[in-house]
Amino acid sequence: MKYCTNCGRQLADDEVCTCRQQAQPQTPNQTQDNNAQADNAAQQGQFNGQPQGSAQGQFNGQPQGSAQSQAFDNFTQQVSAAGQQLQNDKNVASIITFYKGLVKKPAQAAADFVKNANMASGFIFIGLFAIVEVVLSVVYLLSSVIGSIGGFGFSFYPASFFEGIFSGIVGEAVRVLILAAVILVVLNAVQKDKKVTFAQTLSAACLYDAVYLPIILVAAIIDIIPFQFFGNVSSWLHTFAGVVGYVSIFFGVRAIEEDDNKLPLVCGLAFLATAIGSTIVNAIF
Repeated sequence: MKYCTNCGRQLADDEVCTCRQQAQPQTPNQTQDNNAQADNAAQQGQFNGQPQGSAQGQFNGQPQGSAQSQAFDNFTQQVSAAGQQLQNDKNVASIITFYKGLVKKPAQAAADFVKNANMASGFIFIGLFAIVEVVLSVVYLLSSVIGSIGGFGFSFYPASFFEGIFSGIVGEAVRVLILAAVILVVLNAVQKDKKVTFAQTLSAACLYDAVYLPIILVAAIIDIIPFQFFGNVSSWLHTFAGVVGYVSIFFGVRAIEEDDNKLPLVCGLAFLATAIGSTIVNAIF
């Protein structure tokens, strides 16, 4: 009876033990497969260098609850911005509709603008007047420069230049507000049943600038041309713009008053009070 010197198993006569063959090491391919399985197991336990449980609790480097709160805040801000943009678009749309109507039915366009009164639209026209005032001041300055090329003297005083712009803007804003306030007071005083709002009278008062501004811009451009005839054309356009502006106010006020017989009184008092107020403002500034 003999035994294996390696594993100690009892062997029969002439039997050779196979324990050494069964204990051979794994092949390289088997080793790589085992290593890949180990790596996959490690990766399942982590996510982007973090433990799996921590990765699920965070989003973009923030705790999940904080990320949800930030997303909600962004959504509410977007909704608020969209609502504000919609309101601005409505104001701009009302002005565009007014100018389109002036081409076909100017009296109806003025009446509709006042009936659908919007405070924002009225103040937009005041802002447009300020912009046009600056543009006109620059245009007249260029006109003076061009005139100086023909041999005329030219002097520029920055303080007087900007003071003129400021006084023009303030004076026009005060004139519009006075006109709107007087129309409001007089209409509500002479009418029994139909009461008007300041938004409506402000829209009516702004009709003058709404019609006047585009015409005087054209007149200013024509006035740059260094010929006497074009200077006369510019003067005619200024007169035309003023008449059309006052007529537009007339139709605007007519849309919100109840008795046409009192309309001349209302407009007359409004224009008189505006002239007095403008004189006082010009004296101050």
